[in-house]
Amino acid sequence: MNTVTRRFSALLISCLALGAAGCQSDDGGSPARSAGPSSSPTPSSSASPSPASDPTPAGLGTVHKDPNDTSVRDRTEGPITVKRGERFSIALRQNVSARADWSLAKPHPSAAVLRKVGESSYQTAREKELVGGGHTKYFTFEALKAGDTRIVFANSFGTDASAGGYSPGLPRTITYRVTVR
Repeated sequence: MNTVTRRFSALLISCLALGAAGCQSDDGGSPARSAGPSSSPTPSSSASPSPASDPTPAGLGTVHKDPNDTSVRDRTEGPITVKRGERFSIALRQNVSARADWSLAKPHPSAAVLRKVGESSYQTAREKELVGGGHTKYFTFEALKAGDTRIVFANSFGTDASAGGYSPGLPRTITYRVTVR
């Protein structure tokens, strides 16, 4: 075996070992779940339970997690029902290396019913260690007045042919139906 082959073999074995270590479920001590100031985080009825390695940062209101159904290209979730004045967030898994890059899309929610407060993201300690590790992106809204609207998110890798890594087979949109009472 020549020197180049030996070095490549050692590198390959190291990468495989690191990849196997990344598949373990222990996240190495992620922070505890914390409640937002306006309400405690509770998943919506259509959301899947959140893994212990994905805590909810403070200040997001009620958090509705995406069930991550990647078999449907355009899908609708909800309804999410909130009270006037309530703040809530929708959490989507974001991972550019896995071709998931979510953003708010048109048509935007009714400005009379909802106001977008902001976006934030959270990456667990384990996700920070992994090359190409994803994170959770939170889109936060405030309910302004009673009514019905929709929030549409688009995955740039499934909707924008000019995006690097575009694939027409990827999920394109997720639409959340929201009712404010």
